[in-house]
Amino acid sequence: MRPSRRWVAVLGSAVAGILLVLLPSVPATAHAVLTGTDPADGTVLQEAPARLTISFNEPVQAVADATTLLTAQGDPVAATVKAVDDDVVVTPAQPLADGTYVVAWRVVSLDSHPISGAFSFSVGAPSGTPADVTAAVTAPAEPGTAVTVARAVTQATGYAGTFLVAGLVVFELFVLHATPGAVPVLRRRIRRLRLLALLAAAVALVAGVPVTAAWQAGAGLADVLAPGTWAAGLASDTALAGGLNLAGLLLAALAAPRASSDGPAAGARTPGPLRRITPAAAAGLALGGSALALGALVVTGHTRTFGPWWLVLASDLTHVTAGAVWLAGVTGLALALTPSSGLDPRRAAVTVTRFSALGAWLALVVALTGLTLGWRILGTLEALLGTDYGRSLLVKAGLVLCVVALAAWNRYRLVPAVTAGATTGGTAGGTAGAARALRRTVLAEAVLLGAVLAVTGVLVSNSPVPAATDAGGQAAAASGGAPAAPEPAQATQETGDGTITARVTPGGLGVNALEIEIVGTDGEPLEPVEPPAVAVTLADPAIGPFTPAVNPTGPGTYEAVVDLTMPGSWTVAVSVRTSKYENPVVDVPVEVTQ
Repeated sequence: MRPSRRWVAVLGSAVAGILLVLLPSVPATAHAVLTGTDPADGTVLQEAPARLTISFNEPVQAVADATTLLTAQGDPVAATVKAVDDDVVVTPAQPLADGTYVVAWRVVSLDSHPISGAFSFSVGAPSGTPADVTAAVTAPAEPGTAVTVARAVTQATGYAGTFLVAGLVVFELFVLHATPGAVPVLRRRIRRLRLLALLAAAVALVAGVPVTAAWQAGAGLADVLAPGTWAAGLASDTALAGGLNLAGLLLAALAAPRASSDGPAAGARTPGPLRRITPAAAAGLALGGSALALGALVVTGHTRTFGPWWLVLASDLTHVTAGAVWLAGVTGLALALTPSSGLDPRRAAVTVTRFSALGAWLALVVALTGLTLGWRILGTLEALLGTDYGRSLLVKAGLVLCVVALAAWNRYRLVPAVTAGATTGGTAGGTAGAARALRRTVLAEAVLLGAVLAVTGVLVSNSPVPAATDAGGQAAAASGGAPAAPEPAQATQETGDGTITARVTPGGLGVNALEIEIVGTDGEPLEPVEPPAVAVTLADPAIGPFTPAVNPTGPGTYEAVVDLTMPGSWTVAVSVRTSKYENPVVDVPVEVTQ
């Protein structure tokens, strides 16, 4: 390879490494968005509704016992909760009496992340002021640190086990099997590692079902063993994906020994009915099981909510497959290069060369699919720098860049030295030194890729949306998860007849109180021709307008309940008809951030 082409390849590998990080190797995406409620937030109804509907922009799952109907004093009201496509339907067990009620809800998005919020309405007449309603709202609890850590561990372990089982099948069939001569010691070690990876993945997949359910419900670690948590987990997409994953891993692990056998005698060591099939058929089963296990990783997650679905899904599956072959290939290569593997220098050189050639194609696939996923999912520099997800990706990027640098050094410095020494009978000391250096750097690659998977286990609990948090809950400060302190938003406008002042308190995520004060030029309260009208909108994504009910609280003063359901740039527009010809509008911008 000429030097110019060599450096182009190195640069391409570096770009591929960056893209591998900036584009998730496992699904991760934005949450569902609340599109409206029936009755609307703040509405005063003349008759009690038979059911209450909470609508979203995508199908959601209701979290058991986390969507509740409350009185203005915070007392629970018996009701059934059911998710129907894009809606969550709350049906009171008995007709509602007059007064104010609050619905505190928590659902799971298609990407498996939970979101929560609240809205209020009244029957007949409000029970009290909006401040009383705000005090009655208790947002669903966030998952404890122990549950969050447990979910990250199960996710990372499940990915690592899946990648190793599936990737080692590819390594053994397409890299090691092509090496001349049988290598029984190395094959036994690879099969032992594959079984250990299968066991680790199985434990992680089973444990991940209740852990994920507890995380979605905002529960603690003690709730993981509760029957209700298991019931919710087994009915979720997490259990479906885990079952498909485990079935694929078992098929791959059972068929792989027969697939890589060198003759009929080797099939005697293959368990069960697979002893009778040909190595070619076993290879097909092993590869099919590996594909099923890797495909199960995209059954749940963020790629389900971005489009076009066929492009994102295909890119994500290809991206995951390339990552699995990369990780398992480096791990298998590390085993092959150990002095006790039984691989002589010539065979070791052939193995290294074959995987090095495969690695170049992996880098290209990772680059192309990574670029596609980044375009469709992450999208902006703001998402990279302004979220915990993005900052974690930057950590992952640093790790992968180190892997790419080591791989480039191996490919263009150490591999040629080892290959030349093995094929031409070069100096024994020089060849042995290059081989030792290659073993160390390959092992370092494997360790760094393991760290990449550990970071990935953390990523799945974060959102790539800037300032994203659970709608209706408390936004977390970017520094360490402490609640951000919202600031009241206020706007004042002079009119020909006086002054209109609108104030939103506390000016944060969730239920807020809107206070409207109208005074004349003499400083006395001014009664408008018509009661004020309020429209609440969000700029991005475009949501609204919501039109909460406005209630008079005194001469020239009014209040309303405003529910800001997600972070972003909100506008609360207050329209006041002060005379037959004047209808000024006061816009109150409210920035809801972490």
